[in-house]
Amino acid sequence: MTSPHPEVAPTRSPARWEDRQLAHGVLRLILGINIGLHGLTRVSAPGAFADAIVKNFADSPLPEWSVRAYALGLPFVELAVGVGILLGLRLRHVLTLGALLMSTLTFGESLRQQWSTVGLHLSYALAYYVLLARAADARLTVDGWLASRRGTPSP
Repeated sequence: MTSPHPEVAPTRSPARWEDRQLAHGVLRLILGINIGLHGLTRVSAPGAFADAIVKNFADSPLPEWSVRAYALGLPFVELAVGVGILLGLRLRHVLTLGALLMSTLTFGESLRQQWSTVGLHLSYALAYYVLLARAADARLTVDGWLASRRGTPSP
């Protein structure tokens, strides 16, 4: 005799995230907060931040004007990259921009022979690598929301 309630194999809810998607979200959250707050804490006084950077690079081969120009723009780029990562807005582009930003920071710190800082930059580079390599795992993004409104696949 058969049971009136046949056993049903458990299925995954479409709303449940896979582990890789959750991992991507957590790393995106941490990196976005980190980079965004780097920028946010500096945009209120970009001149003072630039002055400190120029002083740090006084013995480097880079001309002062180039260091100052870079340092004045850096907080705004960091803020934009951090917010873009957090929101998932143009995520692949913003992750690429963030990785390129890390390469410029690594270049500058290498000129200053600040090897411990350069090593720290490698940690950031690895985080950007993972997020870019697994960009298809991104969930809760503005990109995905915009794609769903247009009826197109997520980028």
